[in-house]
Parts: sequence; C-alpha cells; structure tokens
Amino acid sequence: MGGRGTSMGGSHGMGGGGGAGGAAKAAAPAASQTRESQLLAQIKGNPAALMQMSDQDAADTVDAIAKQSIRTDGTQNNTFIQRYLNAVGFTDDTPQLLSETAYEKARKKAGEASLYHADRNFGGKTGDHYNQQLMSGDTMYSSNGILGAGTYWAWDSASDSGEYGRYQCKGFLNSKARVVTCDQLSQLGRKFSASHPRTYAKLAKARAGYGGSDETLYSFLAATHGYNVIQNSSTKYTGCYMVTLTRGVLTMSKKTIKNATSAMQNW
Repeated sequence: MGGRGTSMGGSHGMGGGGGAGGAAKAAAPAASQTRESQLLAQIKGNPAALMQMSDQDAADTVDAIAKQSIRTDGTQNNTFIQRYLNAVGFTDDTPQLLSETAYEKARKKAGEASLYHADRNFGGKTGDHYNQQLMSGDTMYSSNGILGAGTYWAWDSASDSGEYGRYQCKGFLNSKARVVTCDQLSQLGRKFSASHPRTYAKLAKARAGYGGSDETLYSFLAATHGYNVIQNSSTKYTGCYMVTLTRGVLTMSKKTIKNATSAMQNW
C-alpha cells in the first residue's frame, strides 16, 4: 500500500515574592514536569498501561504526549499519533531483514503471504529513500490514513500496492503481530469513549490526519488494547489493507523494486 505522497497512506506535526511563597511557585513547573514524565514512563514499552489509569491520569497522559517534540528532518510525521507511537516505543523497533532467498524460505515456512508497500518521490527525496528508512532507519514514519496511522500495506497483492508508487518493498507478519479489525476498533472506540470520557475528549482534540475522523484514533485504540496491526476487513482478501504500527512485527526482504505498477505480479 502507499506511503508518503499518496492518497491512502498519507504524506509520507515566576517569579514570586521572597520567602517560601516564591519558592513554592518556582517549584510548580518542575513538579508538573515530573508528573508528566512519570505518566509517560508508564506507557513506554507498555501502551496497555493507559487502560489501567484513571480517566484523569489517562487524559493528562494524552496532554503530555501532545507536548512531545518531533523530528523535523522528514523522518517523522508532525501528528499526535506519531508522537504517541514514539512515546510507547513503537517507532524504535526494527524489522527482521533477510536476503530475498532467506525471506522466501522463512515466509513459506511461516505459511504467510507477502505484504507489499509502495512509496513515490516526495519532498525532494525518492521513494526508494523512504523504503530504506522503513527497512533499516532508526525511526518509523507514521503515515496518516483512513484506517489509522502507521505503515500501509496491501496483503498478497503487489499490484494493489503498485497503484501508490513505483518504489516497492515487501514483508510478512511474524509471530509478534497482534491483528485487530476495523470493526473491532469501532466497538472498542465506543467503549473507550464511555469508560474514559475525559481522555476521549482530549484525543478528539489532539487528533490530526486524514479527515480528522474517529478512524485517526484507531492506532491509539489498537495499541492500548494490545494490538499492533490493523486489518480493514473481518477476513483477509487479496489487496486488503493492513496497517502496521511497529516494524517489529515484520520480517522483510532486502530486495526492493523501482518499477511497480498496478498490473504487476507478486514477487
């Protein structure tokens, strides 16, 4: 599926007086910063920890995430979801990268179909540059999309992916993948808005991306409920959308191609 520069996968954002009174006022920002750090520490490497928080603590965590800095070199997306995936550590993970021969052997042994991802030239850089970042970069770019934010793939269909760019790479889901469907996420969203109304209101304000709709929160809902891959349908079909939230769920081939089309065969 598409990456940056595509329509589906997004574009590849006191002083006080003297004495004790002045000291108390000066200490407040440090205390606030400490609380934010403590909240962020709880979800680092454990996004489901947010579900164990009170609604107020979870809402404050969303505020803390929204304040986080973002890279400005084009390797990250200036959105809340990118900041969230950074905060939980998902963007630090890397895929298992194999030679084409070793990849096909591992894929067949796992009984998995290939996922295909395509990028096009964007922002003065080639689609191949973005493929290389996906495979071996030190951070993951979280594309916006109507099924959540992450990396978009076409399941078992190089041709469907080829509609979104000439530069294509492939991978398959390994044993770390935990898949959730959009229908399930819709249900989880309704439950979450009822159980954590303050947090949901903060999320609705913070969200940014394709359409600004509830679907932009799918990645947040998936991760907080223990999932790391979003599937657009209840059952897989050739060309169905898959969105990976972390590269750690992927085994990828080092091979890439630079002439993908909408009429190509799987490779």
